[in-house]
Amino acid sequence: MSVEKEDLEEIKVNNLYLRVFSSFFLILLIYCLFLNDNFFFPIIIHSLVSLSIWEFLRLLNYRNSDRISSDKGNFFLSRQRLNYSDFLVIILINLFISSMILSAFAISFFLVFCFLFIFFFLKFKLSKIIGIFYVSSPYCVLILLSRDLNYQDFLILILFYAVVTDTSSFLVGSFLKGRKIAPKISPGKTISGSVGGLIIPSLISLLIFIETYDSVIMIVVTSIIFSIIVQVGDLIESYYKRVCFVKESSNLIPGHGGVLDRFDGLALLIVFVYILKLLNFKFYFIMY
Repeated sequence: MSVEKEDLEEIKVNNLYLRVFSSFFLILLIYCLFLNDNFFFPIIIHSLVSLSIWEFLRLLNYRNSDRISSDKGNFFLSRQRLNYSDFLVIILINLFISSMILSAFAISFFLVFCFLFIFFFLKFKLSKIIGIFYVSSPYCVLILLSRDLNYQDFLILILFYAVVTDTSSFLVGSFLKGRKIAPKISPGKTISGSVGGLIIPSLISLLIFIETYDSVIMIVVTSIIFSIIVQVGDLIESYYKRVCFVKESSNLIPGHGGVLDRFDGLALLIVFVYILKLLNFKFYFIMY
């Protein structure tokens, strides 16, 4: 009995080391995105979009397979393979990403036409098309956002709300517990945690920006909306994993799951912030 206990403790310690190592890797990755240089930025964008689509298509293929299982989901998912059309989609999207980075918009439009032709020719279901668009669009938006003079400010804002919302929701929910917000989708998320994920980012935002921006209401309302977007993105990804009977989208990042697991709320917030920017929304963290 004591041997089993020691083995369990050793496994926990090893998992902790893996999680810490993976966390440093994620921080380094985000730092390279923050630098926005001509070498690392395209490599990271291509890597993230390829892995994200790979995870999504693998989940989708597993969901439609006859091996789907409620108790061995991650085991069978790890053995799921993509077909040639899936790899063709990944290649085309990477070409599209390259054309956006190079500002070759004529090529971008041509590739969009290729997408539509392939989707029609291969008779892709609408859910698959929407899923591919949903997974890849944040990276396209990030490329457009990187051309803005305030790109680094935007990235800090997005990372701040994604991290603080996720962390405060977890801590408050773990301490207060209470009713589940969506038990069939994400059994671990509570109403108290969700509320904490709205209040704490708002309070921190007030402490940081109240001296440079005099509208308390604007700071609080914007903060709450951003935190809601992060939580919605998290629930969307949780729902998709739930219908596939898996806990994680992959095991690419030891201790953290897959790319979709780490960038769920973050990805949706990137798109939302860019839409606000197009609508000329006055962000309180930028001195105009």
